[in-house]
Amino acid sequence: MAPLLTLIATFAVARACTGARCHENPGARAARAALAAMLAVTGVAHFASTEAMAQMLPPFVPGRVALVYATGVVELAAAALLFVRVGRPAPWLGWVLAGFFLALLPANVYSAVAEVGLGGHGPAYLWFRVPLQILFIGWALVATGAVRPREPPPATA
Repeated sequence: MAPLLTLIATFAVARACTGARCHENPGARAARAALAAMLAVTGVAHFASTEAMAQMLPPFVPGRVALVYATGVVELAAAALLFVRVGRPAPWLGWVLAGFFLALLPANVYSAVAEVGLGGHGPAYLWFRVPLQILFIGWALVATGAVRPREPPPATA
């Protein structure tokens, strides 16, 4: 739940702080800042809760602990890139993050089905993580400018 709360709280604070001072869409800038903060939190969690996260991977996956560390490094690097580029869209990074979040989805499904990982959270929380990954994919694509929200058609008189 911490990633979702981080995403929403950081977005709200960043959106309030950017206001009219932002030349581009202040919502997009706040969304990039929120995504960066969420990735920083989850990246650190990969080092703080390594064993619990390793349990989220099926036993046949080789080097589970190393894989958790590697994904933590990826998340921290993506967070740093987003913080540096918070004022500018980065569509390529959005596609990379969407692919990354998609690659993590099987681990979330496995942990929900097997009811393992993340420090003993119940199955409901583990199943909640599956649609949460879909939210993260969409957020990354829109926040970075990889996908633009549909504009309403112009009003006709």
